[in-house]
Amino acid sequence: MLRYLDKLSATLAIDLGTETVRVWEKGKGLIGEYPSYLAIDTQSKRILAHGKDAYDMRGRVAANVTLLRPFQKAQLWDRKVAQAFLKVVLRDALKKSLLSPTILFSIPASLKPAIEAETVEMGYSLGAREVFTVVQPLAAAIGAGMPVADSSGGFIMQLGAGIYEAGVISLGTLVTSEHSFEAGDDFEQAMQNFLQQKYQVTISHETAKMLIHKLATLHDGHPGSVLITGKDEKTTAPKELQINTEHVRDFIEERAQVMVQLVKKLLSKVPAELTGDVVDKGLLLAGGGALLTGLDSYLVPKLGIPVSIVDDPERAVVRGMGTILDHLDEFKRSLGYRGEQ
Repeated sequence: MLRYLDKLSATLAIDLGTETVRVWEKGKGLIGEYPSYLAIDTQSKRILAHGKDAYDMRGRVAANVTLLRPFQKAQLWDRKVAQAFLKVVLRDALKKSLLSPTILFSIPASLKPAIEAETVEMGYSLGAREVFTVVQPLAAAIGAGMPVADSSGGFIMQLGAGIYEAGVISLGTLVTSEHSFEAGDDFEQAMQNFLQQKYQVTISHETAKMLIHKLATLHDGHPGSVLITGKDEKTTAPKELQINTEHVRDFIEERAQVMVQLVKKLLSKVPAELTGDVVDKGLLLAGGGALLTGLDSYLVPKLGIPVSIVDDPERAVVRGMGTILDHLDEFKRSLGYRGEQ
């Protein structure tokens, strides 16, 4: 009877990304990608929009509407906002399912145990019958096709919007890791600050994101140029600026140094037994930050080890979670699990 119910209920992986929440259903694959935004009417407390609809409202909302981000930083998750957001996401995902789902959440490796427990409790309060957690570097390694069950060590860096995490994987577990909160979101904020200080112009989050996408490169000899419109700091009038690759080159390299220092810090902690494996196999890059042009070749001489980018790095975590769902019994000892309290 239980096996029959298992077949009727959904088994979901939910990657709790700072920028995007992704949902994978066992047997179906990726079924939803939702920008991590929730629009709420502060007077009525009513949810007005979520996901892309809420994201598109940025900078265009009335005074009584606020945009909230449920998964901003590992230590700053807002339980009520996160639960409201996931309730809407699950409603989308479970349209045809009448039974309680099994849910696998991805979480940062650096997440405090109390917040991990709260995340699990949130899953049960949303109606799950079983809740598991997996740390994002391990999920990304599985999604990249790394043979994580091997005794030899594997080395991966997950470059997300809210957190960068580098970790060593061996025997199906995360052996050790390091993290930095100077991540993708801070990259965009830093671009806004950079232009404000250097050119006395204020630009939107979307413009900063576009500039990074079009001009951010660590390759020499790849010129690019973008015309942007911002607000003049002195006159408050609209101001146009032609920004090229060289204008932001030093800024981009400064941000890349965050990754270099993170990896070096982790390398200093790698157990002697795994050092040779890490050096031989090199570093895999996953997450949206891995899409920075030239990052892999930039890191090689800085770190002295091979560096490569995984396929479709933004979805490495949720892809790995999908693999876990397909082999849940085999992976259970690598996962966090708590029964309903």
